[in-house]
Amino acid sequence: MSGLPLPLIAGILFSYLITVLFLYILIYQGVLRARKKKLDRWNALADSVIYKVIFYEDDNPDGDQTSELLDIISRTDIKIPKGLTQHLSNKSFRKILIQKLIAVKLNMSGAASENLTRLFRQFKFDKQILKMLNSSSWYKMASAIQQIGIMELDEYKQRLFEFIDHERGLIRVEAQNAILKFYGFEGLRFLDNATYPITEWQQIKLLDQLASLHTENFTGIEIWLESKNDTIVLFALKLVKNYHRFELYDQIVACLRHKNPMVRQQAIIVLKELPSEQSAAILIDIYFSETANNQLAILHALESVSTDAEIPFLVSLLSDDVIAIKIASAKALASLGQTGIEAIQSHSASKEYPLAQIIAQILEEAA
Repeated sequence: MSGLPLPLIAGILFSYLITVLFLYILIYQGVLRARKKKLDRWNALADSVIYKVIFYEDDNPDGDQTSELLDIISRTDIKIPKGLTQHLSNKSFRKILIQKLIAVKLNMSGAASENLTRLFRQFKFDKQILKMLNSSSWYKMASAIQQIGIMELDEYKQRLFEFIDHERGLIRVEAQNAILKFYGFEGLRFLDNATYPITEWQQIKLLDQLASLHTENFTGIEIWLESKNDTIVLFALKLVKNYHRFELYDQIVACLRHKNPMVRQQAIIVLKELPSEQSAAILIDIYFSETANNQLAILHALESVSTDAEIPFLVSLLSDDVIAIKIASAKALASLGQTGIEAIQSHSASKEYPLAQIIAQILEEAA
């Protein structure tokens, strides 16, 4: 090619590179299609097996493929169906099947749920749990803990307590959630010694799980209200509110003196839900020492717990420079009925902005 003109050589090389690139794209697209086809086949196979397990009944007729598969599952001497044997050794297929089992199990109960756990054991997925729990990978540990809880693997439930105060947040969350699945309200005893924060998200998850359990007169809240971990105190206050633990009223009042303003605010909210003749006076007593947010929380609480005795205090706040305070105090007065509304209207600034507009809005809402 040395005797060829330079432009011609460049053109030949360019054509060669284009051809190679075109072939590479064709091969790459072929690989992607083959991979997608394999994944589609695996997903369909996993879905088919899980579907059969969910709707399995012991009285299926002999010879039916569903019955044949699940008779194998139900026997102590487990034999993997031929259609699955060739795939179970593949790590990617096992991962797909485990993920689908977990996702479906979350929405199942009764016999269908039990059958899914039996299938999980049949494929010996439970045997890898111990290895995952002892892994140096935090992700594998969290995944193992999640599988223990969702798939209800009782033989591993005692191991969960090793992880309830783990330095890795995801591991703590999964362990705490799993413990609640096994032990119900009693599982909350992990709060006795928890040192890491219980995040707002985790508190919501725990409360959601507890909502599905039968209400019990469980103990421990009185201890958690005095915890040195502020997030545990916050969670305990939410438990008091949700389960109407009136006997803990004095401890809730004590939380109004907590150093953390968020704890104090939650205590104010709880007092609104646990009305008492003393609540209004207690809240007014701390009003002027509180933060702006907590002052508003107190006024919102007074909408539920105030009486005519609180009218002078509420009327005095109608002169506050902060409009949000004016509105909140006016609403608290209006909650007392006609007496409260008349008290607002008799205020010296009732005809002026912004009180006149606030009164008009309140009267419109009350109509």
